[in-house]
Amino acid sequence: MFELIRDRFQLDGTQQLLDLGCGPGTLAFPLSRYVKVVHAVDPEPAMVAEGVRIAAAENAIGVAWRVAWAADLPKLGLPPITAATLGRSFGWMDTERVLADLDHLIEPAGGVVVVGSSDASTRPGWLDVIEAVGAEYLGPGYRDRHGPHHRGVDPEHDLSASPFPRSVTAVFDQPLTYGLDDLIGLQFSMSYTSPEILGSRTAAYERDLRAALLSYSPTGVFHHARRVVCAVAVRG
Repeated sequence: MFELIRDRFQLDGTQQLLDLGCGPGTLAFPLSRYVKVVHAVDPEPAMVAEGVRIAAAENAIGVAWRVAWAADLPKLGLPPITAATLGRSFGWMDTERVLADLDHLIEPAGGVVVVGSSDASTRPGWLDVIEAVGAEYLGPGYRDRHGPHHRGVDPEHDLSASPFPRSVTAVFDQPLTYGLDDLIGLQFSMSYTSPEILGSRTAAYERDLRAALLSYSPTGVFHHARRVVCAVAVRG
């Protein structure tokens, strides 16, 4: 997928990209190999702090971190960029406004890349275990109640009426393997099961989640076959 983005925009180490809603750098780090700078922007300070920590630990350069909301784009003073990448955060944004703002920021031959998981992804059994423990502690529907509002995303539909209406979609199968600590840490990174939401129940939640997951897979290894959809869109 990253090679597709590289080739489509002819990235040769001289360009600047924007990763909007970057999280801890899931897209920013791999793409930084192909450009001069990736401007990684996220509204959550803890996500940016984790990205900075990873960058320092791995001696990674080429990523400039910024705590800001997507609505702040016109105020950030960013340079012209070749492309903007948006991951799962795309569904939490005012996409019409964001794409209009990106139109002023992205160079004429540039574009937008929207990356997300397909509904065709295989749902892993261990996710049912995680959600059962979450519901026990936070009640049914806890993901919707404690998470940010997320609407369904259809990149081709959302982009068709935007300044970037010409899109091509590619699909990639991504096999994933998690350890027990990986899955538990992932839950704490989610807004709906963050330590801030769990509060004094955090330790008990971790204890019960760990036991439930080990009951499901005594080896402590968990697999997932995720289907990743990448929509690359340019101006008409």
